[in-house]
Amino acid sequence: MFEQRTVFVVGAGASREVRLPMGAELKGILAEKLNIRYDDGSNLSGGDRNIAGAVKFIVRNAGERDANSYYWAGRSISAAMPQSISIDNYMHTHADDVLISLMGKLGIAASILEAEQHPCPAP
Repeated sequence: MFEQRTVFVVGAGASREVRLPMGAELKGILAEKLNIRYDDGSNLSGGDRNIAGAVKFIVRNAGERDANSYYWAGRSISAAMPQSISIDNYMHTHADDVLISLMGKLGIAASILEAEQHPCPAP
């Protein structure tokens, strides 16, 4: 049907039908994934390993040496999710914060990729 690889962006209203996490479930997943912590500075003890790796890649390519501000932004999102109306609302409120925006997008992308491999139960 399509001659080139095609990506469909599906709005939240259709997410449940394609078995992607929504609402409170997505907030919980993001809170867990973005709570990136290291026990001793090198051993990951919390958060998503792929997101942590992406942050290291971004920091290295930017010529930076310290990823702590990125991890702090992720932990800020994580801590706010229980009180937030939605991830969309939180991201909109913090749209001017580059690191919050980046970490939120990484968290959402990681959540979608994981859900595509292990879909939520059918509604």
